[in-house]
Parts: sequence; C-alpha cells; structure tokens
Amino acid sequence: MKSKKIISKILSIILVLLYTIPVKAVATSSNITSWPYYDKIVDAKSAFVMDANSSKVLYSLNPDTKLYPASLAKIMTALIVLDNVGENYDDLVTFSYNAVTRDIDRQSVTIGASAGDQLSIKDCLYSLLLPSANDAANALAEHIAGSINDFALLMNEKAKNLGLKNTHFVNPSGLHDDNQYTTAHDMAIILQCALNYPIFAQISSSVSYKHAPIRKYKDPENSNNQVLNTTSILVPGSGYYYNGITAGKTGHTKTAGYNLAASARKHGMNLICVVMGCEKDKTRYQEAKSLFDFHFNNYQSLSIKQTDPRFSESISTISINDVNLIDSLNITCDEFYHITFPNGSDLNKVTSKISYQVDDIYNKYAIGYIEYFLENEFIGKCTLEGRNIEAADSIYTNHLNLSSQLNDDDNYNNVSHNTNANNGTSNALIYRNNNGNLVISQTLITVIVVIIVLLLIIAFVLIIFAYVFNNDNLSYNKIKFKLKRRFR
Repeated sequence: MKSKKIISKILSIILVLLYTIPVKAVATSSNITSWPYYDKIVDAKSAFVMDANSSKVLYSLNPDTKLYPASLAKIMTALIVLDNVGENYDDLVTFSYNAVTRDIDRQSVTIGASAGDQLSIKDCLYSLLLPSANDAANALAEHIAGSINDFALLMNEKAKNLGLKNTHFVNPSGLHDDNQYTTAHDMAIILQCALNYPIFAQISSSVSYKHAPIRKYKDPENSNNQVLNTTSILVPGSGYYYNGITAGKTGHTKTAGYNLAASARKHGMNLICVVMGCEKDKTRYQEAKSLFDFHFNNYQSLSIKQTDPRFSESISTISINDVNLIDSLNITCDEFYHITFPNGSDLNKVTSKISYQVDDIYNKYAIGYIEYFLENEFIGKCTLEGRNIEAADSIYTNHLNLSSQLNDDDNYNNVSHNTNANNGTSNALIYRNNNGNLVISQTLITVIVVIIVLLLIIAFVLIIFAYVFNNDNLSYNKIKFKLKRRFR
C-alpha cells in the first residue's frame, strides 16, 4: 500500500514537470476575434454538434430538452451488445416467441423472424441498424440480458455511467413509451461512445447486407434476407447523402417526430450531429448537412499528441538514476484525443490545466488528464495513461525506499552508480543489474541499519540523562543514588 502511495506521488511529480513545459503552437495565421457560430434557424426541437475526438461542443439548441428517441435508442442497444460480446460476433442468437411478438404490430419494422429462428450476433446487428428491425432488437436484448426488461436496466446503467442525467430507456427498440426519453446532448455522447467500436461504423454505414436465411425465407437467395440501410444520409444516390458521412441512425414515431444522429469526417476532424423532433423526414437530413458544412468550414481539429511538445522528445530528460521515467512508465496520450478551434486561431494562446487525481473506472491505465483552453474557451481534453505500473513499482523498490518522503522539489538527477557488465553486480553502493534494474548493495543496507541503531541508542541515552540531570545542583552522590533507584 505504501509502495502504491509513493508511485502515485512519482506520477504526480512527473505530471507537474510535464505541466511546466509550455504548449507550443502548431501553424497559425491570425488572431481570432470571435468564435464562429451557426446563426441560422434550425427546424428541429433540439440540435447538437460536437467534435467526437475533443468533445468540444460547437452548436447546441435545447440540448437538454427531454425528447422521445424513437429508434435512436437502437444506438444504445448496439453499444450494450458490443460491450458484452467481445469478438464473438458469430455466436448464434435464438429468436423467442416474445422477441418476435412483443411491441410488434403490422406497422413495426422487422426482418420477419419466427420463434426458433437463429441468426448470428453480426446478422442481428446489421438487421438492427440498417432497416431498424425491432424483432432483432428484442432478440439481442434477450441474448445479452436474458429478458427485455433486464436489458433496459443495462441501458440505464450505461447511461448513468456515462453521466447522462436526462436519459431513460424502457425497451431496446425505441418504440414509444412515455417513460423513454433522451436529449440531443445525451444522444451525441452515446453515439460518441459507440464509435469507439469500429464495427459500429462499419455496420451502420453499409448500404445493404444479406443475413442467413430464416424460416419465413428459407431460400438463401431470397431477396427478403437482404436488409437495406434506411438512413438516407448514409446512402449514395439517395438525394440526402452527405460526402464524408461515417455512421448514423434515424428514428421516427408519430410522437417523437423525425430524429437523426450521425457522424462525419473531413479534414481530419470527426463531427457528431444530432437533430431531434423534426416535422418532416427530409428536414432532419437537410439540417444535419447544413450543420456539418458550417462547422467543417469554420473549425479544425488537431491531435493533442502531435501538437503538445510534452509528448515529444523534449520530455525524455525526466528521469531517476538515469531511468527514463517517461519510457519506463510509458506515459502517453492516445492519438484519438484532439483539440478543436476556429480556423486562423493563434495557438500560442492555448493554455492547459493538468490534474493527476483521476478515477476512471473504464480506463485502468488513466493517471491524469490535461484540459486545453483558447481564450478561456474549452477546446479539448486528453487522458494521460501510464501503462507500465510494474516499472514504477521497480523504481520504488530499488531506489525510493531510501527516502522517507517525496517532495515536489526533490532532485531526481544522477545518483552515481557503476555496473559490472559481466555479472550484474558491483562494488558500488548503488548499481544496475543485468536486467537493467537499480539495486542497493548489501553493504549500504548494513551501514544504514547500523547508523540507525546507533542513533537510537544515543537518543535513548540522551533522554535518560536529560531526565536525571533535571536539577543543575545535584551532587555526584545524589546522581549516583538516583541512578541506582532508577535502574534497581
């Protein structure tokens, strides 16, 4: 436990050292005077645009207004499935009678599965996201959680873990229920999370897919076994296709209106756009395309790892006993994290705020994070990871136990040592063995123990004499008498 506290202190000191290195600018042309803002009227009850890699919010209209998700709920359904199946996409899902009948009527979108049909998880995910099949949603829910109700509990638990305070699910399909609601902001976070799985974008951006035959359509070549993507913004030639689109899902009920959650990539920037409560089918596509165009044309996004010199060779000198801590502890920032800012921004004005107190239950390697600001405006955040904690433990064991306490101003530079390359041992007090680990010699340990024991004895004697000679006028005989009484 003490070792872990020391390791934590080491990491905090390294982060402080990282913080002292200024953020350098990457190319700049002029100073911005204002942040570009989309000022057109959006024909929707709610809308939201954010950078998927920096989480920078670029536009919001009633972002926290609770609305009915309709089939946007299937994005969360897919996310829960992907969280739980690993790479086992070929596992078979059995359609129960409940799965093919619950909340399903003549107007409900299905693939026509019958009780007892079996399809792979992959087949079901394509059926879920392309035509928005409700029987596939029910079957996946039962496969993962045992029942549709228990799956809804998983959906709500996930929403809570993501910090979504205005979202509640009742079923995996998104069919209307007064107690099932979300917001444009929350839906963007759910889509952002789903995009962490490459297979999600691969599936949702597909134009068509042929699943295995089912009882109703036994012939493998039957066209009814082929599902088509009904999210027109993803389909080239549909009239609503958007160049650069990478993923998306629509949702519609009479009560919810027309909803869309989509992602697109241009110029190295990944944007998420959500529009909810549109009155017409075409409106959601038109509004999303207009929002995408404006923000792609007025903003840019850069990788923090490539932009911030604290993740380059300039930090290689941070070491203890010639042990490069950045390499040994493997402190890094993933390429995924970006900063997002208006075109023409002066990045010399970028400031950052660091924290090493982080409790991320989803990332066991997280040791801290850095937030970035431009003109006091948040532009991005990266999580710092230390993937080799065993190396930190080794550093503690072989060196830091010589110190009773670490301070932020401790000097870590070059404690002298010599290494015998032949056998990994040395006559030096501190040396490096064949494995490259720092080792304290037995001689030094013995000397330290002897010194500590001598100091304790001297301290004990001084305490006794301080007690005995508490009166300056004591005679020798009185002293002798007191000592005899004291130690009789």
